[in-house]
Amino acid sequence: MPCAPPNEQTPCLPTSRETICTHHTTVRATCVLLLCAAACSRTRAPADAPLTVVFRHQPLWADPAAFQTFLARFHGENPGVQVRAETLPNGSDIAREMFVSALEGGADDFDVFAIDVIWAPEFARAGWLADLSAFFPQQGLRAQFLPAAAEAASLEGRTYAVPWFVDVGLLYYRKDLVPRAPRTYAELERFARAAMERQPGVAGFLWQGRQYEGLNCNFFEAGWGHGAPQAPEGKILLTTAAAEAGLRWLRGTLDSGLSPRSVLSSAEEETRRAFQDGRAVFLRNWPYVWAQVQAPGSPVRGKVGFAPLPTATGEPGAGALGGWLLAVNAHAPEARRRAAVRLVSYLTSHAAELELALHYSRLPARRAVYDDPRLREEAPFIAALFPLAATALPRPVTPWYALAGDDIQGELSAAVAGLRSAGEALGRAQRFVDHLEER
Repeated sequence: MPCAPPNEQTPCLPTSRETICTHHTTVRATCVLLLCAAACSRTRAPADAPLTVVFRHQPLWADPAAFQTFLARFHGENPGVQVRAETLPNGSDIAREMFVSALEGGADDFDVFAIDVIWAPEFARAGWLADLSAFFPQQGLRAQFLPAAAEAASLEGRTYAVPWFVDVGLLYYRKDLVPRAPRTYAELERFARAAMERQPGVAGFLWQGRQYEGLNCNFFEAGWGHGAPQAPEGKILLTTAAAEAGLRWLRGTLDSGLSPRSVLSSAEEETRRAFQDGRAVFLRNWPYVWAQVQAPGSPVRGKVGFAPLPTATGEPGAGALGGWLLAVNAHAPEARRRAAVRLVSYLTSHAAELELALHYSRLPARRAVYDDPRLREEAPFIAALFPLAATALPRPVTPWYALAGDDIQGELSAAVAGLRSAGEALGRAQRFVDHLEER
């Protein structure tokens, strides 16, 4: 997920009909834990007091008033329930560690929480997520939500979370420097080199090569672009000829000079800034970049297009699925779990996902929202992303993926840096994965 600067911390303030506690935190997990314990601890309430449901999520950015207003409407429709929203650090890895530490200890001081699409299998297997199948049956989930999002929220035919909003990898390109979006890797290189000759000092293709989850996303996308199959549910499959070809292609962009060495230390924001400054022809990144490059004062405003990622054959490439799901804490008392399910249903409704799209530029997880007239009129860029969002592919849906992530990243990093061959790196990563899956 894209990075963003932390906001200042704000105290808990009651609103007219609900209590909304929004902590705009730094990325220091210890500070967040102290704030939540001191300022937002659950206190004993009178017997006739409304039930308080605590909702933890990462920042939505932009003006929080729209989201607070939506939560106020939930309270109006559910007068016996108050919602207290607590904002976590923006860093996905930090938020995960906070949740793991709390849930391993049986924490029940929060009820609804937003989880990265890759966490659900791990958390469900550990027994931390309430089974929501009775409220969100698999048939309805897969009919109403985008396929990859529904898959990410499920494990072994059960529903453990509900899609909230999604993200997808895509290609940005300079319309003033290339004739059109490239369909194949060969076209991308040919178009880029022609532009680089006309504009000395401009990089051809920027992607995220730092050793972190973004590198995994780039690897899986390149593998799919070379024909790699999706692993069956519960498995991580790395040692295929197509996956190796994709990893070699990423390394080849550096060897050939198509991509600068700086991508090896770059995440989303470093590549976005370079592209927005006019220093690259092509960029692989997430949809949030669009608003940045089209903002007033952007050097490339009006000069950028977006398209599916290229492939070896020219078919539209699949972007990696990103985004967030809403889950219910299995440790929460039954009464709060029932209220939590109502909140999850409300926040993942058509109306809620439309509000997220219009106010926070979040891609809806519900299929029907993309056909909503308001979205098409007020946020045409998001509406136009439906074909890409609908064909996004999840990273391996398995409880072991998050545990194996660091080791996979390390091997991929060694390969793109030229320290190991693609085949050797993937073989080493697969052996570690196989050891985990045998446990």
